Amino acid sequence: MEPPENRSESKKPGLIGLALVVVLALGLGLEHWFRPSSLEPERLPVPSASLFPVVAKLVVYHEGPALPQLWINTFAGGPGYPKIDLRALSRNPDGSWPTDGDVYLIKARTFPDMGKNIVWTDLGGKVSLEGINPVYLAQSYDPAGRQSRPWRISPWFFMKKTAPGTNPRVAMTPSSRWWGESAALFPNDPDLLAAIWLKSQNRSIRLGGEASRAQAVQQSEATLAGKTAPEEDCWKALQDGQTGFSFLPSWRLILNPQAAGGLIRWSALPTGTIVDFEVMAVPESSSKKEMACKFLDFLLAPSQQAALLGATGYFPVKSKPGKEWEGSSMSMPAGAWFDRSEFILWPHPQPVVPAPAVTETNAVSPSVGGERQGE
Repeated sequence: MEPPENRSESKKPGLIGLALVVVLALGLGLEHWFRPSSLEPERLPVPSASLFPVVAKLVVYHEGPALPQLWINTFAGGPGYPKIDLRALSRNPDGSWPTDGDVYLIKARTFPDMGKNIVWTDLGGKVSLEGINPVYLAQSYDPAGRQSRPWRISPWFFMKKTAPGTNPRVAMTPSSRWWGESAALFPNDPDLLAAIWLKSQNRSIRLGGEASRAQAVQQSEATLAGKTAPEEDCWKALQDGQTGFSFLPSWRLILNPQAAGGLIRWSALPTGTIVDFEVMAVPESSSKKEMACKFLDFLLAPSQQAALLGATGYFPVKSKPGKEWEGSSMSMPAGAWFDRSEFILWPHPQPVVPAPAVTETNAVSPSVGGERQGE
């Protein structure tokens, strides 16, 4: 029998299969040859800490005029120092105070009210008291000076809009009957008006107690009915010429010396003016307390305190008694007009006098019966 014909068509499937085997073997060999010794991850892990860490912003609430932008930029310009998120302080819609701040720059009268809902950090050993005028320390809202630091003050003055050419000495003469001035408008703060009322009568606002204050509030409100408005409106009316007389803090006039064409003059009470001041504090809940304290130190530094009056219209607390206005371009009156003991705060921040320490003694004294006994 003859063998079947070796047709080319019958050889094709074998050749194709052989080729597939060779290709597969070659592929496996190449994979083994080029395979790395360990598995390569799909993506490099993100470093847990960057080379130049970004510090979160420091939230700073302020109640008075905002800090100069130059100061903010200077502080934030240090390596690793945070940007400042500066926010004007105002109550929430429900009447509460915001509690998400890292630093609070607030009026002394606001500090105890906010302290009802905010636990303040103890600043002892963290923010120095060196150089601060002692009259602003040891007040009733913070007797030990642990939770706050005073940092700027502002006296309140009578402010008049005078006619061109008015003799400055006449313009500066204090009004003995300030409530009788024509076109007068006063801040609608009952406590402030009561204090001014008492001062206008050459009486100390620290004497007389609650009864004296209540009477002054009643008398001033009755006399000034229709002559009061928010402080901002008083200043605007004075600038626009809608009123010619008011009682406002010094920083407004110093920050805007050309108000009303430079015709607004101020005058001090002969028996001393009244001082409002601001304090700084850090909430215990802040996660950035260390940096917050550095910011407080920055504001209390000699350079910032020296520039305070010209930059914000406030007087520094780091100054010699009677020299708080040094460096001011304004002519300050002579005499004891700058009363550092009477602040706008009810109850007044009375300096706390520590009680004498009670010490035990081994001294003996004769008794009635002639025996000696220890005291």
